[in-house]
Amino acid sequence: MLLQLSIRHLALIDEMTLDFSPGMNVMTGETGAGKSIVVDAVNLVLGERADRDLIASGSQKARVEAVFDVADNDKVRAMLEEMELPSDDDVVSISRELTSAGKNICRLNGVVIPLQTLRQVSAQLLDIHVQHEHQLLLDSKNHIAYLDEFAADEIRPLLAENERLYQIWRGAGQRLAKLRRSVSERAQRIDMLTFQLEELKGARLQEDEEEELERQKVFYRNAGKIMGAFDEACALLSDGQNGAASAVELLREGVDALAAISSLDEKYGAVYARLDGLCYEVEDAARDLQMLRRDMDYDEDEAERVEGRIDLLRRLSRKYGATSRDMIRYRNKIEAELTELEDSDEAMERLEKEYRQSLKALDAAARRLTLARQEAAKRFEASVETQLHDLGMKNARLSMAFAPLAEGEKLIERFSPLGADRIEMMFCANLGQPLKPLARVASGGELSRIMLALKNLSAQKPGIPRSMVFDEIDTGISGRMAQVVAEKMSQIGDHHQVICVTHLPQIAAMADEQFLVRKQDMDGVTKTEVIHLTSDQRAQEIARMVGGAEESESSVRHAMIMLQEAQARKNELRAAYHP
Repeated sequence: MLLQLSIRHLALIDEMTLDFSPGMNVMTGETGAGKSIVVDAVNLVLGERADRDLIASGSQKARVEAVFDVADNDKVRAMLEEMELPSDDDVVSISRELTSAGKNICRLNGVVIPLQTLRQVSAQLLDIHVQHEHQLLLDSKNHIAYLDEFAADEIRPLLAENERLYQIWRGAGQRLAKLRRSVSERAQRIDMLTFQLEELKGARLQEDEEEELERQKVFYRNAGKIMGAFDEACALLSDGQNGAASAVELLREGVDALAAISSLDEKYGAVYARLDGLCYEVEDAARDLQMLRRDMDYDEDEAERVEGRIDLLRRLSRKYGATSRDMIRYRNKIEAELTELEDSDEAMERLEKEYRQSLKALDAAARRLTLARQEAAKRFEASVETQLHDLGMKNARLSMAFAPLAEGEKLIERFSPLGADRIEMMFCANLGQPLKPLARVASGGELSRIMLALKNLSAQKPGIPRSMVFDEIDTGISGRMAQVVAEKMSQIGDHHQVICVTHLPQIAAMADEQFLVRKQDMDGVTKTEVIHLTSDQRAQEIARMVGGAEESESSVRHAMIMLQEAQARKNELRAAYHP
């Protein structure tokens, strides 16, 4: 039950705290007074979309906090224990803060929580029904949901099983369709992949062979230059030219000339040692150079092979990958695909069997769901008709018309996650008239009463949130029907807390508590305030609702009589409801 709603800096509300009571609470006021702001505050607690425009002008943030009694709400208590947020004294606080910077901060018992968690918890505490919600009845696609909700205990397990099997069937169908497309193109695909595989296998690719080929290419393209350099260097260093001494011989002679004086002075000895060592190094280098020249093997055929190999790899790289490593990876991939294609007959048979089995299971589940719905429809029709009779529509009849989702051979159109049923409410309000589609024959007032009947049935189910908010769902009714609707809402208030925004005096009179929403001009600024009305103030407000802005002694007296009669009627209803 909602104990308290606190609002700060939301639209025209500066700051207010509303204390709600069990039973039926109504909020009244002139059009435009700001009743919708209170509903907006409730929607914020429920986790609805937050609009920064709701923040009061001149403020940087807005805040809404709702305090609930959860003493008899086992679901919420279990959720709190799971989150390690046990409630103190069976009271839960949910708050939401909006900032002009776009931040959205949600708290549960003072602890910051994600918006999704706020939605999950608040959904177990509040149920809101907004103005014009009865328009949903005009779309027959919504009708199946009302039946499923009515018989949720029987329907939900079957619905979950149907949805599970539907996903399995769809998945099998998609895999089978993909394989069939593959099979239809298989011959061409196999030919292409076989050609590519043979080409790649024929190339005898080796990972990272490009680096070695590039080194060999440099050698063969510069072989003449390399040999010329070897010849000239060898001639100068070790062979000698035109009978002259070589560089090695001259260096050795120079070293030998210093040998006789190397012991006379340290400095002479150091120079001698350096040149002597250098002479040995040059002799070694000259021998290495001669060996390089002798071992140099220029093979024209091999040079052509290297060039051809490089050209082949470049050509293949344009089709299969930038490097030999990439091409090998691609070769392995198409080899695996070829294997899969060649085994597709077996795969096709396996998938077709899986598809048939999943379709058979889905069809059986859908049939079980349909039978359960047909059984539930009988109880649903009788219950709604009883509610409508209580709401003054004594001749009203309602029936749930079943039809398959689609006729014909297209299986994909015959099943859905919701089953294989198309269900539409058929309605008749008068004797001697046939049942016709609800959307075609029901008036606005009749739709409002049908929706209220559905809400009353919902309220009677265990597990429904104890606080129910109705935002002007009495649209389109007046007179005697307004009184009937007021009594029905009062009955809901006997086992649920009801918070109702209304313009009808009959509904206001049947309330247990009444709040007045009004605008006030303070210091040149318009603000919205909410006042908890006393008995005398209720009479004045109901007089205004009955007769308009001008209050007279007779209108107030009439309002007081309405309140007295409403109290007497509530006592009668409660006595009948709780004999």
